[in-house]
Amino acid sequence: MQIHDVRQSARAVAAAAIVLLVLGCGGGGGGGTPTAPPTGGGGGNGSSPATDITVQNNSFSPATTTVPVGSTVTWTWNSCTGDGYGGQACTDHSVVFDDGARTGSEVQSSGSFSSQFATAGTYNYHCSIHGTAMHGTVVVQ
Repeated sequence: MQIHDVRQSARAVAAAAIVLLVLGCGGGGGGGTPTAPPTGGGGGNGSSPATDITVQNNSFSPATTTVPVGSTVTWTWNSCTGDGYGGQACTDHSVVFDDGARTGSEVQSSGSFSSQFATAGTYNYHCSIHGTAMHGTVVVQ
């Protein structure tokens, strides 16, 4: 095999590896991705408050959301990333309310959890795996 052939083969292998890496980082697929990230608070501008919170690696997004009394907030796990081999690696997280009075979620790496807020107040929560380094707040008005 000549040097030119070796270089061409190496380039082809590198290009294939890059394509596999990019495809592997695509996440869970299946659509359903919001067209715009959720925002916290409703303010007086007529927008509706965020009731969906994304659970991702080491954060809740949005970290703080404000909703009206009676709202149901849903946390949806998006904590899987490509593992570099065409598969996925998922990280476990949970929703644990700091006051202990509300029931939180199970430890999970995918799926969703919902909770209805019938009483005004501030509800702080965190991930049982990552502690207060991964925390969020629901403000109910």
